[in-house]
Amino acid sequence: MASGNRKVTDFLFNPSPKRAGLLFCALALCWIDPSQALAQSIANEDLLLRGITDDDGLTDAERRRLLRAADRIVDDGNQNEDDEAEPQTPIILDPMQPVQTGDSVNPRTQPVANQINLQDDAEPFAPVGIRVGTFILRPTVTQQIAHETVDDGTTRTSRTYSRTVLETEIESDWSRHQLNIGAEQVIDKTISGTGSEDPSTSVNADLRLDLTSATTADLGFDYEFGRESQTDPNAVAGADAQAEVHTFAAAASLSHQLNTWRGTATIDGGRSRYGDAELSGGTLVSLADRDADNYTVTMRAALETGSAYRPFVQGSVGQIIYDNTLDASGFARSSNTYGLRTGVTADFGDKLTGEFAVGYALRNIDDTRLAPIEGFTVNGFATWSPQRGTDVLMGASTTLEDSTTADESGSIYYAATAEVTHQLRSNVSARVSGLLGWRDYVGTTPNETIVGAGAGFTWWLNRYVALDGGVTYEKTLTDGSADNDELFVGLGLKVQR
Repeated sequence: MASGNRKVTDFLFNPSPKRAGLLFCALALCWIDPSQALAQSIANEDLLLRGITDDDGLTDAERRRLLRAADRIVDDGNQNEDDEAEPQTPIILDPMQPVQTGDSVNPRTQPVANQINLQDDAEPFAPVGIRVGTFILRPTVTQQIAHETVDDGTTRTSRTYSRTVLETEIESDWSRHQLNIGAEQVIDKTISGTGSEDPSTSVNADLRLDLTSATTADLGFDYEFGRESQTDPNAVAGADAQAEVHTFAAAASLSHQLNTWRGTATIDGGRSRYGDAELSGGTLVSLADRDADNYTVTMRAALETGSAYRPFVQGSVGQIIYDNTLDASGFARSSNTYGLRTGVTADFGDKLTGEFAVGYALRNIDDTRLAPIEGFTVNGFATWSPQRGTDVLMGASTTLEDSTTADESGSIYYAATAEVTHQLRSNVSARVSGLLGWRDYVGTTPNETIVGAGAGFTWWLNRYVALDGGVTYEKTLTDGSADNDELFVGLGLKVQR
Protein backbone atom coordinates (compact mmCIF):
# COMPACT_ATOMS: atom_id res chain seq x y z
CA MET A 1 0.00 0.00 0.00
CA ALA A 2 2.80 2.32 0.87
CA SER A 3 4.39 1.44 -2.37
CA GLY A 4 1.23 2.36 -4.26
CA ASN A 5 0.89 5.68 -2.47
CA ARG A 6 4.49 6.46 -3.24
CA LYS A 7 3.88 5.94 -6.94
CA VAL A 8 0.90 8.25 -6.93
CA THR A 9 2.81 10.90 -5.03
CA ASP A 10 5.76 10.61 -7.34
CA PHE A 11 3.48 10.99 -10.32
CA LEU A 12 1.74 14.06 -8.92
CA PHE A 13 4.79 15.89 -7.63
CA ASN A 14 7.51 14.70 -9.99
CA PRO A 15 8.88 17.81 -11.79
CA SER A 16 8.66 16.11 -15.22
CA PRO A 17 7.13 18.58 -17.77
CA LYS A 18 5.03 15.85 -19.35
CA ARG A 19 3.44 14.86 -16.04
CA ALA A 20 2.90 18.50 -15.09
CA GLY A 21 0.94 19.04 -18.28
CA LEU A 22 -1.29 16.03 -17.65
CA LEU A 23 -1.96 17.21 -14.10
CA PHE A 24 -2.95 20.67 -15.37
CA CYS A 25 -5.43 19.18 -17.87
CA ALA A 26 -7.01 17.02 -15.15
CA LEU A 27 -7.52 19.96 -12.82
CA ALA A 28 -9.02 22.05 -15.65
CA LEU A 29 -11.54 19.33 -16.46
CA CYS A 30 -12.71 19.29 -12.86
CA TRP A 31 -13.81 22.92 -13.15
CA ILE A 32 -15.72 22.48 -16.42
CA ASP A 33 -19.40 21.77 -16.34
CA PRO A 34 -19.95 18.29 -17.86
CA SER A 35 -22.84 19.45 -20.04
CA GLN A 36 -20.86 22.39 -21.41
CA ALA A 37 -17.86 20.18 -22.06
CA LEU A 38 -20.03 17.68 -23.91
CA ALA A 39 -21.58 20.42 -26.08
CA GLN A 40 -18.19 21.92 -26.88
CA SER A 41 -16.83 18.48 -27.73
CA ILE A 42 -19.71 17.82 -30.12
CA ALA A 43 -19.30 21.27 -31.75
CA ASN A 44 -15.56 20.80 -32.18
CA GLU A 45 -16.06 17.33 -33.55
CA ASP A 46 -18.51 18.69 -36.09
CA LEU A 47 -16.05 21.37 -37.14
CA LEU A 48 -13.25 18.86 -37.36
CA LEU A 49 -15.32 16.70 -39.69
CA ARG A 50 -15.73 19.73 -41.96
CA GLY A 51 -11.99 20.45 -41.79
CA ILE A 52 -12.50 23.93 -40.39
CA THR A 53 -10.96 23.96 -36.88
CA ASP A 54 -9.30 21.83 -34.23
CA ASP A 55 -9.63 21.73 -30.44
CA ASP A 56 -7.43 24.81 -30.17
CA GLY A 57 -9.37 26.76 -32.85
CA LEU A 58 -6.73 26.32 -35.58
CA THR A 59 -6.85 24.31 -38.77
CA ASP A 60 -4.31 21.57 -39.36
CA ALA A 61 -2.61 23.72 -41.96
CA GLU A 62 -2.40 26.71 -39.60
CA ARG A 63 -0.98 24.57 -36.79
CA ARG A 64 1.66 23.11 -39.09
CA ARG A 65 2.59 26.58 -40.31
CA LEU A 66 2.99 27.77 -36.68
CA LEU A 67 5.16 24.77 -35.84
CA ARG A 68 7.36 25.33 -38.88
CA ALA A 69 7.66 29.03 -38.04
CA ALA A 70 8.71 28.16 -34.46
CA ASP A 71 11.28 25.66 -35.71
CA ARG A 72 12.72 28.23 -38.12
CA ILE A 73 13.00 30.81 -35.31
CA VAL A 74 14.85 28.32 -33.07
CA ASP A 75 17.08 26.77 -35.75
CA ASP A 76 17.73 29.81 -37.97
CA GLY A 77 17.42 32.85 -35.76
CA ASN A 78 19.99 34.70 -37.84
CA GLN A 79 18.41 33.92 -41.23
CA ASN A 80 17.93 37.02 -43.45
CA GLU A 81 14.85 38.01 -45.48
CA ASP A 82 16.26 36.73 -48.77
CA ASP A 83 16.67 33.24 -47.33
CA GLU A 84 13.10 33.28 -45.98
CA ALA A 85 11.80 34.00 -49.45
CA GLU A 86 13.24 30.71 -50.78
CA PRO A 87 10.96 27.67 -51.21
CA GLN A 88 10.45 25.78 -47.99
CA THR A 89 11.22 22.08 -47.56
CA PRO A 90 8.11 20.15 -46.48
CA ILE A 91 8.25 18.91 -42.87
CA ILE A 92 6.88 15.48 -41.98
CA LEU A 93 5.08 15.81 -38.65
CA ASP A 94 4.03 12.19 -38.46
CA PRO A 95 5.39 9.12 -40.26
CA MET A 96 1.86 8.19 -41.28
CA GLN A 97 0.98 11.68 -42.53
CA PRO A 98 1.60 12.57 -46.22
CA VAL A 99 4.04 15.30 -47.11
CA GLN A 100 2.16 18.60 -47.42
CA THR A 101 2.93 22.29 -47.62
CA GLY A 102 1.04 25.39 -46.55
CA ASP A 103 0.12 26.14 -50.16
CA SER A 104 -1.31 22.71 -50.89
CA VAL A 105 -3.40 22.14 -47.77
CA ASN A 106 -6.77 23.87 -47.74
CA PRO A 107 -5.58 26.92 -49.78
CA ARG A 108 -7.31 30.20 -49.00
CA THR A 109 -9.44 31.83 -51.73
CA GLN A 110 -9.86 35.56 -52.28
CA PRO A 111 -13.14 37.14 -51.20
CA VAL A 112 -15.60 37.70 -54.02
CA ALA A 113 -15.28 41.48 -53.62
CA ASN A 114 -11.53 41.29 -54.37
CA GLN A 115 -11.83 39.17 -57.50
CA ILE A 116 -11.35 40.87 -60.88
CA ASN A 117 -14.56 41.17 -62.86
CA LEU A 118 -13.61 40.54 -66.47
CA GLN A 119 -15.75 42.55 -68.85
CA ASP A 120 -16.38 41.81 -72.51
CA ASP A 121 -14.46 43.91 -75.00
CA ALA A 122 -16.67 46.85 -75.97
CA GLU A 123 -15.29 46.73 -79.54
CA PRO A 124 -14.12 43.14 -80.07
CA PHE A 125 -13.47 43.68 -83.79
CA ALA A 126 -11.86 47.11 -83.70
CA PRO A 127 -8.38 47.21 -85.27
CA VAL A 128 -5.61 46.49 -82.77
CA GLY A 129 -2.96 48.50 -84.58
CA ILE A 130 0.82 48.32 -84.72
CA ARG A 131 2.90 50.43 -82.37
CA VAL A 132 5.61 52.45 -84.10
CA GLY A 133 7.41 54.50 -81.47
CA THR A 134 4.81 56.83 -79.96
CA PHE A 135 2.30 56.20 -82.79
CA ILE A 136 -0.34 53.54 -83.46
CA LEU A 137 -0.56 52.39 -87.10
CA ARG A 138 -3.82 50.78 -88.28
CA PRO A 139 -3.65 49.49 -91.88
CA THR A 140 -6.67 48.07 -93.74
CA VAL A 141 -6.98 46.42 -97.17
CA THR A 142 -10.32 45.79 -98.89
CA GLN A 143 -10.60 43.83 -102.13
CA GLN A 144 -13.96 43.84 -103.92
CA ILE A 145 -15.51 42.67 -107.14
CA ALA A 146 -18.04 45.33 -108.11
CA HIS A 147 -20.56 46.10 -110.83
CA GLU A 148 -21.95 49.50 -111.74
CA THR A 149 -24.49 50.83 -114.19
CA VAL A 150 -24.78 54.51 -115.18
CA ASP A 151 -27.76 55.79 -117.17
CA ASP A 152 -27.72 59.50 -118.01
CA GLY A 153 -30.97 59.41 -119.98
CA THR A 154 -29.36 59.13 -123.40
CA THR A 155 -26.49 56.70 -122.83
CA ARG A 156 -26.09 53.67 -120.60
CA THR A 157 -22.75 52.24 -119.55
CA SER A 158 -22.21 49.10 -117.52
CA ARG A 159 -19.04 47.45 -116.29
CA THR A 160 -17.69 44.86 -113.87
CA TYR A 161 -14.42 45.73 -112.23
CA SER A 162 -11.99 45.01 -109.43
CA ARG A 163 -11.71 47.61 -106.68
CA THR A 164 -8.84 47.65 -104.20
CA VAL A 165 -8.98 50.04 -101.26
CA LEU A 166 -5.84 50.65 -99.21
CA GLU A 167 -6.40 52.56 -95.96
CA THR A 168 -4.00 53.66 -93.26
CA GLU A 169 -4.63 55.52 -90.02
CA ILE A 170 -1.86 56.84 -87.79
CA GLU A 171 -2.71 58.12 -84.31
CA SER A 172 -0.32 59.57 -81.76
CA ASP A 173 -0.09 58.23 -78.22
CA TRP A 174 1.10 61.34 -76.38
CA SER A 175 0.26 62.68 -72.95
CA ARG A 176 -0.29 66.13 -74.52
CA HIS A 177 -1.26 67.21 -78.03
CA GLN A 178 -2.58 64.80 -80.66
CA LEU A 179 -1.77 64.00 -84.27
CA ASN A 180 -4.02 62.01 -86.60
CA ILE A 181 -3.08 61.10 -90.17
CA GLY A 182 -5.33 59.20 -92.55
CA ALA A 183 -4.74 58.03 -96.11
CA GLU A 184 -6.82 56.13 -98.66
CA GLN A 185 -5.99 54.83 -102.12
CA VAL A 186 -8.66 53.36 -104.42
CA ILE A 187 -7.53 51.37 -107.46
CA ASP A 188 -10.06 50.43 -110.15
CA LYS A 189 -9.43 47.88 -112.90
CA THR A 190 -12.18 47.13 -115.41
CA ILE A 191 -12.75 43.42 -116.01
CA SER A 192 -15.55 43.66 -118.58
CA GLY A 193 -17.97 46.23 -119.96
CA THR A 194 -17.59 49.93 -120.72
CA GLY A 195 -17.24 52.93 -118.48
CA SER A 196 -14.55 55.16 -117.02
CA GLU A 197 -12.36 53.95 -114.18
CA ASP A 198 -12.53 56.06 -111.03
CA PRO A 199 -9.25 55.92 -109.07
CA SER A 200 -8.97 58.21 -106.08
CA THR A 201 -6.51 59.26 -103.40
CA SER A 202 -7.02 61.16 -100.17
CA VAL A 203 -4.67 62.23 -97.40
CA ASN A 204 -5.66 64.20 -94.31
CA ALA A 205 -3.73 65.25 -91.23
CA ASP A 206 -4.83 67.06 -88.08
CA LEU A 207 -2.58 68.28 -85.28
CA ARG A 208 -4.06 69.53 -82.01
CA LEU A 209 -1.78 71.56 -79.75
CA ASP A 210 -2.80 71.98 -76.10
CA LEU A 211 -1.07 75.31 -75.47
CA THR A 212 -2.64 75.99 -72.08
CA SER A 213 -5.61 74.71 -70.09
CA ALA A 214 -7.77 77.34 -71.82
CA THR A 215 -6.11 77.64 -75.26
CA THR A 216 -5.99 75.08 -78.06
CA ALA A 217 -4.55 75.33 -81.57
CA ASP A 218 -5.40 73.10 -84.55
CA LEU A 219 -3.48 72.65 -87.78
CA GLY A 220 -4.94 70.66 -90.66
CA PHE A 221 -4.04 69.55 -94.17
CA ASP A 222 -6.10 67.71 -96.80
CA TYR A 223 -5.41 66.42 -100.28
CA GLU A 224 -7.87 64.71 -102.59
CA PHE A 225 -7.55 63.30 -106.07
CA GLY A 226 -10.46 61.89 -108.06
CA ARG A 227 -12.50 62.03 -111.21
CA GLU A 228 -15.41 64.42 -111.47
CA SER A 229 -18.77 62.64 -111.24
CA GLN A 230 -20.99 62.20 -114.27
CA THR A 231 -23.81 63.79 -112.27
CA ASP A 232 -21.81 66.89 -111.31
CA PRO A 233 -23.56 70.05 -112.56
CA ASN A 234 -20.36 71.13 -114.34
CA ALA A 235 -19.58 67.74 -115.89
CA VAL A 236 -18.88 67.73 -119.64
CA ALA A 237 -21.92 66.29 -121.41
CA GLY A 238 -21.23 63.19 -123.51
CA ALA A 239 -17.69 62.66 -122.17
CA ASP A 240 -16.42 59.11 -121.82
CA ALA A 241 -14.22 60.15 -118.90
CA GLN A 242 -14.65 63.29 -116.85
CA ALA A 243 -11.71 65.46 -115.79
CA GLU A 244 -9.38 64.48 -112.97
CA VAL A 245 -9.44 66.93 -110.06
CA HIS A 246 -6.70 67.69 -107.53
CA THR A 247 -7.81 69.52 -104.37
CA PHE A 248 -5.47 70.91 -101.69
CA ALA A 249 -6.60 72.48 -98.42
CA ALA A 250 -4.89 73.73 -95.27
CA ALA A 251 -6.33 75.32 -92.13
CA ALA A 252 -5.19 76.80 -88.83
CA SER A 253 -7.42 77.66 -85.88
CA LEU A 254 -7.02 79.00 -82.36
CA SER A 255 -9.58 78.50 -79.58
CA HIS A 256 -9.55 80.24 -76.20
CA GLN A 257 -11.83 79.94 -73.17
CA LEU A 258 -12.59 83.26 -71.44
CA ASN A 259 -14.92 82.87 -68.47
CA THR A 260 -18.18 81.52 -69.95
CA TRP A 261 -17.28 82.36 -73.56
CA ARG A 262 -15.20 80.33 -75.98
CA GLY A 263 -13.87 82.05 -79.09
CA THR A 264 -12.42 80.38 -82.18
CA ALA A 265 -10.61 82.00 -85.09
CA THR A 266 -9.90 79.96 -88.24
CA ILE A 267 -7.95 80.72 -91.40
CA ASP A 268 -8.07 78.22 -94.24
CA GLY A 269 -6.99 78.17 -97.84
CA GLY A 270 -7.07 75.76 -100.74
CA ARG A 271 -6.48 75.16 -104.41
CA SER A 272 -8.40 73.24 -107.08
CA ARG A 273 -6.71 72.01 -110.24
CA TYR A 274 -8.58 70.35 -113.14
CA GLY A 275 -7.33 68.01 -115.84
CA ASP A 276 -8.82 67.21 -119.24
CA ALA A 277 -12.13 65.53 -120.04
CA GLU A 278 -12.07 62.81 -122.71
CA LEU A 279 -14.81 62.71 -125.35
CA SER A 280 -16.03 59.58 -127.14
CA GLY A 281 -13.78 60.15 -130.15
CA GLY A 282 -10.69 60.52 -127.95
CA THR A 283 -10.72 64.33 -128.09
CA LEU A 284 -9.48 66.04 -124.92
CA VAL A 285 -11.23 69.10 -123.52
CA SER A 286 -9.10 71.28 -121.23
CA LEU A 287 -10.75 72.55 -118.07
CA ALA A 288 -7.80 74.65 -116.91
CA ASP A 289 -10.01 77.75 -116.79
CA ARG A 290 -11.59 76.27 -113.63
CA ASP A 291 -8.30 76.22 -111.68
CA ALA A 292 -8.65 78.51 -108.66
CA ASP A 293 -7.43 79.40 -105.18
CA ASN A 294 -9.74 80.07 -102.23
CA TYR A 295 -9.26 81.70 -98.80
CA THR A 296 -11.65 82.01 -95.86
CA VAL A 297 -11.52 83.63 -92.41
CA THR A 298 -14.06 82.45 -89.83
CA MET A 299 -14.81 83.83 -86.36
CA ARG A 300 -16.97 81.97 -83.86
CA ALA A 301 -18.17 82.74 -80.31
CA ALA A 302 -19.86 80.10 -78.14
CA LEU A 303 -21.49 80.52 -74.72
CA GLU A 304 -20.90 77.94 -71.97
CA THR A 305 -24.28 77.63 -70.25
CA GLY A 306 -23.30 74.89 -67.81
CA SER A 307 -25.71 72.49 -69.48
CA ALA A 308 -25.50 70.12 -72.46
CA TYR A 309 -26.41 72.96 -74.84
CA ARG A 310 -23.97 75.60 -76.08
CA PRO A 311 -25.35 78.37 -78.33
CA PHE A 312 -22.99 80.06 -80.78
CA VAL A 313 -22.78 82.66 -83.52
CA GLN A 314 -20.39 82.45 -86.47
CA GLY A 315 -19.35 84.77 -89.28
CA SER A 316 -17.07 84.17 -92.28
CA VAL A 317 -15.51 86.07 -95.17
CA GLY A 318 -14.01 84.31 -98.19
CA GLN A 319 -12.55 84.89 -101.61
CA ILE A 320 -12.15 82.76 -104.75
CA ILE A 321 -9.49 83.79 -107.27
CA TYR A 322 -9.37 81.98 -110.63
CA ASP A 323 -6.08 81.57 -112.48
CA ASN A 324 -7.67 82.93 -115.65
CA THR A 325 -9.31 86.30 -115.38
CA LEU A 326 -11.95 85.16 -117.89
CA ASP A 327 -13.21 81.62 -118.39
CA ALA A 328 -13.80 79.88 -121.73
CA SER A 329 -17.14 81.71 -122.08
CA GLY A 330 -15.61 85.14 -121.39
CA PHE A 331 -16.92 85.64 -117.83
CA ALA A 332 -14.93 86.79 -114.81
CA ARG A 333 -15.70 84.09 -112.22
CA SER A 334 -13.66 85.32 -109.24
CA SER A 335 -15.87 86.24 -106.28
CA ASN A 336 -16.22 87.28 -102.63
CA THR A 337 -18.32 85.24 -100.19
CA TYR A 338 -19.93 86.33 -96.90
CA GLY A 339 -21.72 84.11 -94.40
CA LEU A 340 -23.45 84.41 -91.04
CA ARG A 341 -25.04 81.64 -89.00
CA THR A 342 -26.24 80.95 -85.49
CA GLY A 343 -26.98 77.67 -83.83
CA VAL A 344 -26.43 75.37 -80.89
CA THR A 345 -24.24 72.39 -80.08
CA ALA A 346 -25.42 69.55 -77.85
CA ASP A 347 -23.42 67.02 -75.89
CA PHE A 348 -25.25 64.27 -74.01
CA GLY A 349 -22.25 61.93 -73.91
CA ASP A 350 -22.46 58.67 -75.82
CA LYS A 351 -26.21 59.02 -76.27
CA LEU A 352 -26.37 62.15 -78.46
CA THR A 353 -23.89 64.74 -79.71
CA GLY A 354 -24.29 67.19 -82.55
CA GLU A 355 -24.66 70.69 -83.90
CA PHE A 356 -27.34 72.55 -85.81
CA ALA A 357 -27.20 76.04 -87.33
CA VAL A 358 -29.14 78.26 -89.72
CA GLY A 359 -27.90 81.35 -91.47
CA TYR A 360 -27.47 83.28 -94.68
CA ALA A 361 -24.75 83.25 -97.35
CA LEU A 362 -23.94 85.58 -100.24
CA ARG A 363 -21.43 85.24 -103.09
CA ASN A 364 -20.77 88.31 -105.24
CA ILE A 365 -19.17 87.48 -108.60
CA ASP A 366 -16.77 89.95 -110.20
CA ASP A 367 -18.62 89.90 -113.53
CA THR A 368 -21.55 92.29 -113.19
CA ARG A 369 -23.52 90.31 -115.80
CA LEU A 370 -23.84 87.44 -113.33
CA ALA A 371 -26.32 87.65 -110.47
CA PRO A 372 -25.02 86.90 -106.97
CA ILE A 373 -25.55 83.44 -105.46
CA GLU A 374 -27.39 83.90 -102.17
CA GLY A 375 -29.82 82.13 -99.90
CA PHE A 376 -30.54 80.72 -96.47
CA THR A 377 -28.25 78.00 -95.17
CA VAL A 378 -28.83 74.94 -93.00
CA ASN A 379 -25.86 73.05 -91.57
CA GLY A 380 -25.47 70.44 -88.89
CA PHE A 381 -24.53 66.93 -87.86
CA ALA A 382 -25.56 64.52 -85.12
CA THR A 383 -24.53 61.16 -83.71
CA TRP A 384 -27.36 59.37 -81.93
CA SER A 385 -27.40 55.97 -80.22
CA PRO A 386 -31.03 55.08 -79.39
CA GLN A 387 -29.97 51.71 -77.96
CA ARG A 388 -26.85 49.64 -77.47
CA GLY A 389 -25.56 48.32 -80.78
CA THR A 390 -27.40 50.91 -82.90
CA ASP A 391 -25.78 54.13 -84.15
CA VAL A 392 -27.38 56.84 -86.28
CA LEU A 393 -25.34 59.45 -88.16
CA MET A 394 -27.21 62.46 -89.56
CA GLY A 395 -25.98 65.47 -91.47
CA ALA A 396 -27.22 68.58 -93.21
CA SER A 397 -25.17 70.90 -95.44
CA THR A 398 -25.51 73.91 -97.70
CA THR A 399 -22.97 74.55 -100.47
CA LEU A 400 -22.56 77.46 -102.87
CA GLU A 401 -21.51 76.16 -106.31
CA ASP A 402 -20.02 78.08 -109.21
CA SER A 403 -21.15 77.39 -112.77
CA THR A 404 -19.21 77.01 -116.03
CA THR A 405 -22.25 77.71 -118.22
CA ALA A 406 -22.41 81.05 -119.97
CA ASP A 407 -24.77 83.59 -118.36
CA GLU A 408 -25.23 81.27 -115.34
CA SER A 409 -23.90 82.23 -111.91
CA GLY A 410 -24.20 78.88 -110.19
CA SER A 411 -26.44 77.19 -107.63
CA ILE A 412 -27.14 76.48 -103.96
CA TYR A 413 -27.07 72.80 -103.05
CA TYR A 414 -28.93 71.55 -99.94
CA ALA A 415 -28.31 67.99 -98.80
CA ALA A 416 -29.53 65.80 -95.93
CA THR A 417 -27.94 62.42 -95.19
CA ALA A 418 -28.52 59.63 -92.69
CA GLU A 419 -26.88 56.29 -91.96
CA VAL A 420 -28.02 53.66 -89.47
CA THR A 421 -25.68 50.89 -88.32
CA HIS A 422 -27.07 48.01 -86.27
CA GLN A 423 -25.24 45.13 -84.60
CA LEU A 424 -27.13 41.99 -85.60
CA ARG A 425 -24.67 39.75 -83.77
CA SER A 426 -21.39 40.30 -82.01
CA ASN A 427 -19.56 39.79 -85.34
CA VAL A 428 -22.21 40.88 -87.87
CA SER A 429 -23.36 44.46 -88.48
CA ALA A 430 -25.79 45.84 -91.06
CA ARG A 431 -26.13 49.40 -92.34
CA VAL A 432 -28.63 51.40 -94.34
CA SER A 433 -28.24 54.95 -95.64
CA GLY A 434 -30.27 57.62 -97.35
CA LEU A 435 -29.69 60.88 -99.24
CA LEU A 436 -31.96 63.72 -100.20
CA GLY A 437 -30.61 66.75 -102.05
CA TRP A 438 -31.93 69.76 -103.90
CA ARG A 439 -29.92 71.98 -106.25
CA ASP A 440 -31.41 75.45 -106.76
CA TYR A 441 -29.88 77.21 -109.79
CA VAL A 442 -29.53 80.97 -110.12
CA GLY A 443 -30.65 81.50 -113.71
CA THR A 444 -32.55 79.47 -116.27
CA THR A 445 -30.96 76.05 -115.67
CA PRO A 446 -33.61 73.59 -114.41
CA ASN A 447 -33.41 72.68 -110.73
CA GLU A 448 -32.44 69.16 -109.68
CA THR A 449 -33.57 66.75 -106.98
CA ILE A 450 -31.24 63.95 -105.90
CA VAL A 451 -32.39 60.88 -103.96
CA GLY A 452 -30.25 57.96 -102.91
CA ALA A 453 -30.34 54.84 -100.79
CA GLY A 454 -27.87 52.18 -99.75
CA ALA A 455 -27.49 49.01 -97.71
CA GLY A 456 -24.57 46.85 -96.68
CA PHE A 457 -23.12 44.44 -94.15
CA THR A 458 -19.86 43.48 -92.48
CA TRP A 459 -19.33 39.92 -91.21
CA TRP A 460 -16.18 39.45 -89.13
CA LEU A 461 -14.69 35.98 -89.40
CA ASN A 462 -12.17 36.96 -86.73
CA ARG A 463 -10.65 40.21 -85.48
CA TYR A 464 -8.61 40.66 -88.64
CA VAL A 465 -10.70 39.35 -91.57
CA ALA A 466 -14.27 40.20 -92.60
CA LEU A 467 -16.64 39.86 -95.52
CA ASP A 468 -17.89 43.26 -96.65
CA GLY A 469 -20.60 44.02 -99.19
CA GLY A 470 -23.03 46.72 -100.19
CA VAL A 471 -25.36 48.18 -102.76
CA THR A 472 -26.14 51.86 -103.47
CA TYR A 473 -28.57 53.57 -105.81
CA GLU A 474 -28.76 57.26 -106.70
CA LYS A 475 -31.24 59.04 -108.94
CA THR A 476 -31.05 62.62 -110.20
CA LEU A 477 -34.36 64.18 -111.25
CA THR A 478 -34.06 67.24 -113.50
CA ASP A 479 -37.00 69.50 -114.29
CA GLY A 480 -37.92 69.08 -117.97
CA SER A 481 -34.98 66.73 -118.73
CA ALA A 482 -34.12 63.04 -118.65
CA ASP A 483 -33.26 61.50 -115.30
CA ASN A 484 -29.87 60.08 -114.33
CA ASP A 485 -29.47 56.75 -112.51
CA GLU A 486 -26.42 55.15 -110.90
CA LEU A 487 -26.34 51.63 -109.40
CA PHE A 488 -23.41 50.04 -107.57
CA VAL A 489 -23.07 46.50 -106.15
CA GLY A 490 -19.90 45.21 -104.50
CA LEU A 491 -18.71 42.24 -102.46
CA GLY A 492 -15.27 41.57 -101.10
CA LEU A 493 -12.85 40.73 -98.31
CA LYS A 494 -11.57 43.17 -95.72
CA VAL A 495 -8.32 42.62 -93.81
CA GLN A 496 -7.20 44.86 -90.96
CA ARG A 497 -4.56 45.00 -88.26
